[in-house]
Amino acid sequence: MKSIANKISPAKSEVQAITLTEEELQKDKVSVISFINAHAYTMANSDIKFKDCLLGADLLFRDGIGAKILLKKYGKPVGYNANGTDLIPLILDRFKGKSVCFIGTESPYIEQAASIYKSNGHNVEAFINGFQSNEKMFEFVEAYQPEILILGMGMPKQEYFSALLQRNYKKPLVVVNGGAIFDFIANRFTRAPSIFRKLNLEWLYRLMNEPIRLFNRYAIGIPKFFWILRKNMKQERLG
Repeated sequence: MKSIANKISPAKSEVQAITLTEEELQKDKVSVISFINAHAYTMANSDIKFKDCLLGADLLFRDGIGAKILLKKYGKPVGYNANGTDLIPLILDRFKGKSVCFIGTESPYIEQAASIYKSNGHNVEAFINGFQSNEKMFEFVEAYQPEILILGMGMPKQEYFSALLQRNYKKPLVVVNGGAIFDFIANRFTRAPSIFRKLNLEWLYRLMNEPIRLFNRYAIGIPKFFWILRKNMKQERLG
């Protein structure tokens, strides 16, 4: 899937990633910011709809060591590791005056995440949990008309919904696909200590803390990612 590697946004730094986001905020359309990691690459290999969502994003930032390996294999610059859990709060702080809505996770964590940001002076207009139909979530966006929408519903649901907004929502909007962002903000899940992050081992910390929930994603998913990457590169060379 060379197309995925070619799509990844070439942000060289945190500052450039935020600058690219600002450029999307200035456009008169729906812009989507997504993140690609090893898990997303593996999913995209068997889910064409999800792959199209990633390729249709306006900005696709690399997240983690898996995406770094992917870029190196295709001879692309690896750039900035735009972990969404780190980058999204920076985006919200940089554009603090913008109206924001949250969709994602379950109660009470979505409420707690919204309360934390409201108490820090952010213009969080409204929030709902992510266990809604696309129709209800679309109605929610139309009702509040935010400038920034953070989705925390997990892959691929959030990417499917952001693509639906791209096709059908008629006002300027920046949508950020944030995965478990609200769970981290609300301290439902804890971030790995800095030493794990510096060594690109945050996945290991999360696996140790949530072995049942994350076993398939990491213990099985990481070897599967390398197998799929190798298979795809071989097919592309032969093709």
